[in-house]
Amino acid sequence: MRKESDQSNLILARYHCSPSKPYYYQYKMDPPMQLQRPARSATVTHTNVSRRDQTSNDKMFRFFFLLLVSFAILSFILQRSILSKVTNGVETNVLPTQSTKQRQPKLADGCYHVFLDVGANIGIHARFLFEPDLYPDSTTSVAAFAREFGYPRDNRDYCVFAFEPNPKFKQRHLDKEKAFQAMGWRYTPILAGASNADGNFTFFHTHNVKDPWEVGFSATASKTLYGHDAIQENVPIIRLASWIQKEVEGRRLPKQHSNNVSEPKVIMKLDVEGLEFKVFPDLLTTGALCNNIYFLMGEFHYAAGNHNHYPMNVTADGKHVLKDRKEGRKMARDMLHLIDVTDTCMTRYSLADDESYHKDPHDLPSPK
Repeated sequence: MRKESDQSNLILARYHCSPSKPYYYQYKMDPPMQLQRPARSATVTHTNVSRRDQTSNDKMFRFFFLLLVSFAILSFILQRSILSKVTNGVETNVLPTQSTKQRQPKLADGCYHVFLDVGANIGIHARFLFEPDLYPDSTTSVAAFAREFGYPRDNRDYCVFAFEPNPKFKQRHLDKEKAFQAMGWRYTPILAGASNADGNFTFFHTHNVKDPWEVGFSATASKTLYGHDAIQENVPIIRLASWIQKEVEGRRLPKQHSNNVSEPKVIMKLDVEGLEFKVFPDLLTTGALCNNIYFLMGEFHYAAGNHNHYPMNVTADGKHVLKDRKEGRKMARDMLHLIDVTDTCMTRYSLADDESYHKDPHDLPSPK
């Protein structure tokens, strides 16, 4: 048996509870403890290495993160610089509805203001816009342009797109395009009718087909006003809503020439001889009207003189038919009411139909 007093089995631990009164505890150790310097732990070494690796990874992450941020900032500055350049006199500022990625050119690029003359006939409304002083007896259109565009005006700020399917007026529109181009004005004839689909459509000459100033080239009236069979004409048609979204919406804006600084506007005249009951719903449901057309003027064909337009198929399958002028009036009012009650629709409208000067008394302009 070991002796409790065996000092080899005792360790004296001194605790300084107070500087003047030290005392000792005796701890019994079995077997005797050998005091030696502890070996370096492999775990500690591994931990230190791991910490160094982590620090290195953090530095690399911060480096690549800063590199990525710098690249993004540089790309943004470069893109803004490119977008602000002027190409062929046209600023590359794009309206916000159009993406600049893989962008296709538009017919309305470079047009500050746009006038869509849909159902242009001989194209007199373009002259109401470009040469208002020559047409003092215009009933509504000259005044409408003055109200919407203001004065003074510079005709270089305007582009006119004239939609007319009647082949009789083709040469008139081509002559206007050439004459206006010589004046520095942009006039583009679209030799097709407006509808809710692309394709071909049968129109009818409901008045005197030999009249060089013919009116009444109708899409829905197969009879003349006197009940006779109308002469048929097969013509191309385009989907107006899609055309507006493709060629006008998101156009590139130039600098304005006029000192009368105003926001860019698109104004449309719609007089398509019965096809408005096909065109208008499509314009509404696609957003082509409310998102683009600032002011609309034109005509719905439900007046007393339009009795020969009815009954009228509204849809291609023939399931929706307007039986008479009363039903046509109701449908027109319902569609216009949607514009009135839609807060997000920018369009204002007037159903004043200007039929003045359907025979143009003036020669086309020429540079002085």
